Amino acid sequence: MEYYWMIRNLSNVFDYRLKMAEYAQRYGKSSVAREFKTTRRTVRKWVGRLEQSGLEGLKDLPRAPKNIPHKMNAEAEAEIVSIREDHPAWGAYRMKNLYDVVGGLSAIHRVIKQAGLVKRKKKRWRKRKDLSELKKKMGFFEKSQVDVKDLSDIYQYWPQMRRLKLPRYEYTLREMSTGAGFLGYANKCNATYASRFAGYVMAHLKSYGIDPKEITIKIQTDNGTEFIGSPRKRPETRSGFQKVLDKASVEHVQIPPRCSWMQGDVETYHKLIEDEFYDIESYGSHEEFMGKAYAYLLFFNYARKNRNRQSRTPVDILRQRFHKVNEGVLNLPPIRLELLLDRNIYPGYHVPKSPLFRLLSKNNGSFLFRLQCY
Repeated sequence: MEYYWMIRNLSNVFDYRLKMAEYAQRYGKSSVAREFKTTRRTVRKWVGRLEQSGLEGLKDLPRAPKNIPHKMNAEAEAEIVSIREDHPAWGAYRMKNLYDVVGGLSAIHRVIKQAGLVKRKKKRWRKRKDLSELKKKMGFFEKSQVDVKDLSDIYQYWPQMRRLKLPRYEYTLREMSTGAGFLGYANKCNATYASRFAGYVMAHLKSYGIDPKEITIKIQTDNGTEFIGSPRKRPETRSGFQKVLDKASVEHVQIPPRCSWMQGDVETYHKLIEDEFYDIESYGSHEEFMGKAYAYLLFFNYARKNRNRQSRTPVDILRQRFHKVNEGVLNLPPIRLELLLDRNIYPGYHVPKSPLFRLLSKNNGSFLFRLQCY
């Protein structure tokens, strides 16, 4: 036991073993074992290694097993690395769920980590309140969050935006009870397009029998001018966005200033769509961009499982909690809001048939291809 603790505290174990082996060759193993306070078996081991391998034999041998029968093969590891490179935001759970790769979650994560593909997580300055229990009690469209995302700061998207004249702003609505998302696009961020987007979604809901006059619908936004109008306006003056909601009998909820964390659901959606769509896709035309955006929306609402919601998709939650609602309500094609400027798309009107429906019969990109596999 004294030998064990002595070895643990030594900074140069190699020199200690060398002296032990050399003394044993001169004076015998028994006397050296008593002198070094260890066993004859230990002395015999280091003498044997010195005679067989020289000084290299006195180094510690690797403790890892030479043969691991259950170790993942090179082909499977290469597949994981390839998927991770195509989808930098996907972890082991997402790969296992969508691509059914071989190996357990820890093994997949090990391959990602060894390949140097692990992203460093940013520290959150504020912890978001857990709303999972509250969301389970919400009615369908009882509360939604709306926000506008500027796409011009996305590295992969910006040059294509300039070359193909793609939209700069994404108008997003995130329904909180199911987690479903709805999209619109425009080249400007103002109340005109925000009101058209709100009217487009409200008309879609009414076409599926969801009447805001019969159920409570709340839409939450921040205090951007596109939602509340100019800060210099009179308090009683309503913005175009607010007027559309008033006409549809929808309550508008504003968050306090500098409390962006209260828009956590829609901000999370912005992060996901940036990582999983804008940052990895390429487009040959404006029509292809709109088709792929539609494909991603269908993927998100109908196929992408949310781990924070018991690995269920928005349509799964809709079927379980709101089985009387037609699941087609989650299928609203993204639209260029400029197209609605000369049309009265407000609640009570039918949502126009979008030419994007024709794009579903073609393979417009990786997301649409994956959807066809389900």
